[in-house]
Amino acid sequence: DKVWELTANRVIMVSAIGNDGPLYGTLNNPADQMDVIGVGGIDFEDRIAKFSSRGMTTWELPEGYGRVKPDIVTYGSSVRGSNIRGSCRSLSGTSVASPVVAGAVTLLASGVLQRGNVINPASMKQALMASARRLPGVNMFEQGHGKLDVLKAYHVLNSYKPQASFSPR
Repeated sequence: DKVWELTANRVIMVSAIGNDGPLYGTLNNPADQMDVIGVGGIDFEDRIAKFSSRGMTTWELPEGYGRVKPDIVTYGSSVRGSNIRGSCRSLSGTSVASPVVAGAVTLLASGVLQRGNVINPASMKQALMASARRLPGVNMFEQGHGKLDVLKAYHVLNSYKPQASFSPR
């Protein structure tokens, strides 16, 4: 599988989970795969966007109940972006939220370059999930580990040591 080949070669993959919410089990591939950071969308009031797909994964079914996904959520509803005429427009979707996380991953990786080989797909995903801020009143199949917190993720990565994670926490 290409996803495993990429992540085995230290490529960090970030993917939108899809816009098929509010139904559960509507995640899109490759965001539902274990090695991929699956991103859901929230609005600016920290509510899960109605369109954001929800877990659990169906990758393992029918043998099991699937894993918690999305991994994290961030702003994906009414985000300002550019339009073709050079002005701004409002964009919504998990495909708007996932570039926010991809940018955060790039920023985080550049911030801990002195740590050398500590940055890989697993350590980055682990740091993002461990540092995410839980949204109150929202279940794990809607928010995963919670809302992206870049500063806290930086602190986790800056002192990162390989360790086991429990999910959900």
